[in-house]
Amino acid sequence: MGPERAAMAAVACALLAACGVTARLTRPEGDGGWSPERRQEEVARGAAEALAPPAEPLTLADALALAERGNRRVAEAERGLGEARERVWQARGQLLPSTTGSGRYTWYTDPQTTGVVLPPGLLQPGVPAPVVIVREAEFGVVNGTLTLPLDVTGELTHALAAAQAGYRGERARLWATRLAEQAGVVGAYFELLAAERLREVTEETIALDRQQLASAEQRFTNGRLTKNDLLVVQVAVRNAEQELRQRDLALDRARWTLNQTLGLPVDAPTRVADVHERPEVPPAPEALRLARANNPALAAILEEQQRLEESAESLARGWLPRVAAGGAIDYTTAKILQPQRIGSGFVGFTWDLGTDGRRAAEIAEARLAVDRNRIAIARELAELEAAVRGTGQAAEERLAALDAAEASVAQAEENLRIRRQQFEAGRAMSDDVLRAEAILAAERATLARARYEAHTRRAELQQLMGLPLDALVAGTR
Repeated sequence: MGPERAAMAAVACALLAACGVTARLTRPEGDGGWSPERRQEEVARGAAEALAPPAEPLTLADALALAERGNRRVAEAERGLGEARERVWQARGQLLPSTTGSGRYTWYTDPQTTGVVLPPGLLQPGVPAPVVIVREAEFGVVNGTLTLPLDVTGELTHALAAAQAGYRGERARLWATRLAEQAGVVGAYFELLAAERLREVTEETIALDRQQLASAEQRFTNGRLTKNDLLVVQVAVRNAEQELRQRDLALDRARWTLNQTLGLPVDAPTRVADVHERPEVPPAPEALRLARANNPALAAILEEQQRLEESAESLARGWLPRVAAGGAIDYTTAKILQPQRIGSGFVGFTWDLGTDGRRAAEIAEARLAVDRNRIAIARELAELEAAVRGTGQAAEERLAALDAAEASVAQAEENLRIRRQQFEAGRAMSDDVLRAEAILAAERATLARARYEAHTRRAELQQLMGLPLDALVAGTR
């Protein structure tokens, strides 16, 4: 490469660097951020973090264990708890000694000197007056200082207590997130089971409709059925086939939701094991007592109350002087003064008198936050009671629907049998048979959903009570 090309390449590189710096300093979006390749790498990394799909059908216990390892919301909440832990260490560090060091080596163009004025006759004739160097041309200085805060006002202690309350609140929020995600796993698990059962119901309905269509076509051929009656049955078959497509879509969506909650690839062909047991619903007074004692959302807001009160107290104590003590050591390479290394100790204070009004505003804001959070506690208690009562009653209603559906399915099957016999004998129309099939399909659908929805409501009640879902899982084998 010739000198001209090298110079042109250097100029081009300089222009490119200048363009990047100019863009970073003058454009709100900067110099463009990540490259497309870097963005693709980040997306690929996020997709690669999904767990491998299991080969066997998942039990509910397996699903919860899988979510504990793969659920991303729980992972985020765990990182949030780690951040709160570090904030506690930061607040604690304000009570511990801090050590700082500084150093500097300086070159001057000339040393600084000064002349000495002596009394006349002190020097021999012809002897010049001495010159004293007050600063050498080059020398280094090193300083080390250790400072220990003396928290005589209690400001730092209250700040530490506030940070610790924030950590406990974050720990309660982590538990709330874990319970919410476990409840979401339970809901998605039973939603998938319900979608499978509803698809089976639709398949059974299609089989009945096709059987009815074959009978209707035979009767129409023999002149025992009108064209209108035959058309009604044909329409019913097409509608049922379309409903089967809707059931397939609902089944896929339920599986996608479960996979996402478990941390699996969204399109993984996850299979789940059926559950036949009935959930047990605790009485409302017992559920309310447990919720008030263990609900993590309520615990988090209570910890937030303490954090706000401690923060307000720490700000109020900041009106007083801040006292500190410590020691320092200084060393210089300059030899004009001795000793070159000097140690020292000190006690002092700083006092922000708040003449700018900022501290008063901060204290007023903190006290308003304390009052606001106290109102939020009352609101949370009322909402918690309403949620516990409503969820408990919803679970009981689903169990009642399950009992009714179990009896109604047998009755609907008998009704359909009678209607089909009447149709074959010419004493009933196709509409009568189709209505009987619709009644049977509706009761089977209710039966398919009632048990699973009762389990879901019971898991939501367990979440509100702040209790782990392991006990519920143990009863769903």
